[in-house]
Amino acid sequence: MFDHLIMPPRAGYAVITTNDFMVIVRDTGDIVSVLEDADAVLEHLSLTIPGGLRRKRVYVESAPSASDFYEVMHESGDLLDIVMCSADQADYLQQHIASLEGGPGNG
Repeated sequence: MFDHLIMPPRAGYAVITTNDFMVIVRDTGDIVSVLEDADAVLEHLSLTIPGGLRRKRVYVESAPSASDFYEVMHESGDLLDIVMCSADQADYLQQHIASLEGGPGNG
């Protein structure tokens, strides 16, 4: 028997990184955007990342190397709100991703 909870969301995304404090995902622009399908994305992340979402902050990069980031605010995986990150937050997240992906000056 199939459990509908393990079905992937309609939105296409890739998990860039996850740690004890946050998850950063990249919207891959499939059928619908991550922001349009945020409930299903949160549910999928809750079931697929080790330890679930719990209190992790979820950030969405709108496209590869984009300067637009959003925070998908939730309570234990239940969608509360979606807010655009400040320029400083976006800059930090871009630098963090670049360091993970071996961007310029990162070896």
